[in-house]
Amino acid sequence: MIENLPVFREFKEIKKAWDEKTHLILKSPTGSGKSIALPYLLKNSGLVGGKIFVAQPRRIAARLLCKTLAKMVNWTEGNEVGYQVRFDKKYCKKTQIIYATDGVVFNKLLRLEDLEDIEVLILDEFHERSAFIDLSLALALKIAKTQKRKLRIIVTSATLDIDRLEQFIPDAASVELTGRSFPVEIEHRAVAKDNPMWRSVAEVIPSLLDKREGDILIFMDGAYEISRLINTILSSPWSKNLEVRPLYGDLSPEKQDRALMPADRRRIIVSTNIAETSLTIEGIKIVIDCGKAKKMSYDSSRGINALLSEPICRSSADQRAGRAGRLGPGFCLRFWSKAEHVDRIEFDIPEITAIDLSEIYLNLAKFNLKLEHINLLEPVSNVSIDYAKQKLSNLGALNDQENLTEHGMEMAQLPINPTWAHALLVAKRNKMESVIALVLAMLEGRPLIQSNSLGDFFPLRNPRSDVYCLLLAFEEGARRNFSVPECRKLGIHAGRCREAELLARELSKFIGSSFHLQLPDYTSFAKTLLQCFPNQVAQLVSDGRKIYQDYDGRRLHLSNHSVMGSEKFVLPLQTVEKRLKGRIVLEMEWGSGMDESWLREVLGAKMVSSMDIVLDLNSKKVVKRKMERFGNLVLSISESEEISKNERAKAFAKSITGNDLKLKNWNAQVDKLLHRQRFLATQFPDLGIIEMDEETKGLFLEELCENTTSWREIKNLEIYTPLLNCFSAEEREVIDKATPENFDLGNGRHPYSLDYSQKSEVVLRAKLQDLYDVNTHPTIVYGKYPLVVEILAPNRRPVQRTQDLPGFWKGSYPTIRKDLAGRYPKHEWR
Repeated sequence: MIENLPVFREFKEIKKAWDEKTHLILKSPTGSGKSIALPYLLKNSGLVGGKIFVAQPRRIAARLLCKTLAKMVNWTEGNEVGYQVRFDKKYCKKTQIIYATDGVVFNKLLRLEDLEDIEVLILDEFHERSAFIDLSLALALKIAKTQKRKLRIIVTSATLDIDRLEQFIPDAASVELTGRSFPVEIEHRAVAKDNPMWRSVAEVIPSLLDKREGDILIFMDGAYEISRLINTILSSPWSKNLEVRPLYGDLSPEKQDRALMPADRRRIIVSTNIAETSLTIEGIKIVIDCGKAKKMSYDSSRGINALLSEPICRSSADQRAGRAGRLGPGFCLRFWSKAEHVDRIEFDIPEITAIDLSEIYLNLAKFNLKLEHINLLEPVSNVSIDYAKQKLSNLGALNDQENLTEHGMEMAQLPINPTWAHALLVAKRNKMESVIALVLAMLEGRPLIQSNSLGDFFPLRNPRSDVYCLLLAFEEGARRNFSVPECRKLGIHAGRCREAELLARELSKFIGSSFHLQLPDYTSFAKTLLQCFPNQVAQLVSDGRKIYQDYDGRRLHLSNHSVMGSEKFVLPLQTVEKRLKGRIVLEMEWGSGMDESWLREVLGAKMVSSMDIVLDLNSKKVVKRKMERFGNLVLSISESEEISKNERAKAFAKSITGNDLKLKNWNAQVDKLLHRQRFLATQFPDLGIIEMDEETKGLFLEELCENTTSWREIKNLEIYTPLLNCFSAEEREVIDKATPENFDLGNGRHPYSLDYSQKSEVVLRAKLQDLYDVNTHPTIVYGKYPLVVEILAPNRRPVQRTQDLPGFWKGSYPTIRKDLAGRYPKHEWR
């Protein structure tokens, strides 16, 4: 019953905070009822007159929390309480409490008119820090500040940084509740790297079933891993009397509900991290945790945000273990060592700092909002924002004023990442949407065919495209209605073909088309690929090693499994990290060969022509170089040695300042002069000495090189005297008197060299015995600057640094003398 939940029992404390402040930060343990009892009590007590929206990071949680609350208080689902997830909603105008995914909430906050009479927004499981949760908090605070709308915010979780949230959310009260919990015994067990996780998990289940009571909840990192584990369990003789059920996000709502239903037999539920929070599954007393989860990150291989498998943090591990202790004592087996557990981070990093922000930027721009102007709890870097804007500009979604173009507005209407949205819209204009939709769908899942069989489907001897061969293989499977036996003979995976076709149909619907595959000729297909993915073209730079360079300047290796021969230009649809001879390299996959004429036809408007005067480092000759570029791809290059004397001097000077060329007489004496100048300029600016910056240095070198015609002449030029002549007589006098090259200590020895190499200090190094008769501390700059005296032992190693020599004799010297005299008895010690 709802009255038994800790939040219900401690509601007085929440009510007190609610009466005092506008917003609320609630930290409450797992199982305390904050997801169910809190919205119910706020509504039932009359504290809230309008609607309450509860944001959840997962669809299953939104649906099941709605169902659970309705059951607990005898409400009708879809009437008093409802839910809304991406493609499904169940509520009416009378509904007062609505559970919704964080993405749905974010979009409602963008569309102010969709807020209707929402009075309270609860951001539940805030510790997961999804990008939509962070953005929803920022937008809700912005709306709450306006006088037109009354909106109150509650942030809840079992693990919260209350101090930080109090600083970020104005006029917020914080409440920390206690809650019930049962002890969970935790055991760590490292897994052999050569043993798949599903096999390791299956091997321990029989002993756990024998030794312990209750149902088992197993956390795996994805649907594929879940299916492998379930198949392994069901094929084992000990599983006859078990009910084994999968639970993950892509299951239908009916199958998700079934996974959580009680059973007559002992249950094993194999789940992704969707069962990590919010849900209490009755009967679970054993948890097996693989220690990984799919988290949203930027997938550089496809240039999109994707769910990538990564180790979970310590707080997530605690949440998972807590599933076994919701209703009684439990047990948790973790498949990683204790030492590894200690090394894991405590909390997940906010998702918004780890993903490509172009999709978020595009969605915000649709409502005339700029991401850089939104005040976020976790600020995103300017580098990430600039990358997002550049990506959208390259796709034609933003104009020069960083506003959405007509194409950008079309892209923003599609519920997919910008790269795919652009590709589908371009393909539709070319009447090739079904082909591109299928290409995207095939690359989203596991391979339809082994790469070494691809070439078998191409009718000619030398295929030019891995992707085109993949389409031909799909077409071959479709002719056989994806019959498993017939496709297997051809090396085609029929089930994966069907999955790809279903996704392709869904993608086609997004752009108002129906899926009907008709393969075009290769030239038309390749040109469309170029329009869809222009910045993924790569150019051959080493034929023998099959190395290419892409638009961004990255070096890419052609996969050994590719059907392509030696192509000057290739457009790969994926790049992956591979280990090659002990090195990590980037390898191209699913490539298509491109003709240079196609690049000029399709990308001509984006190509840039440049004329530069450069030094050829091999011949040491200065040439005028004209190039046609597309990013880091060079389509044409021509050179001429017809250049002026001034142009030649500039090119040589640039190569010298860039350290490509070394002047023989740019020596320690030259450096010391510049260091003395810098010291005076930075430490004593009132003396009027100005430091030689890079621009001035470049002008000096240009003048030095102007009357020469070859590097042979330049490299032997005298440097010191011409450099000295750059100073006026007054400046030379100040430098010589204020910052001498050497210093005489008056002890009858040769003057000591001064070290000006450090920006803020000048050092004089001398052996301790040389300083016995020095009674005053040495200074420069007309007595204004005491030198840093580095006192050396007889072996010339420093023992002390000081800017107060008399103080050294009175202070630390006796202790140093005692130590050194014992080690060097033959030297004089006073």
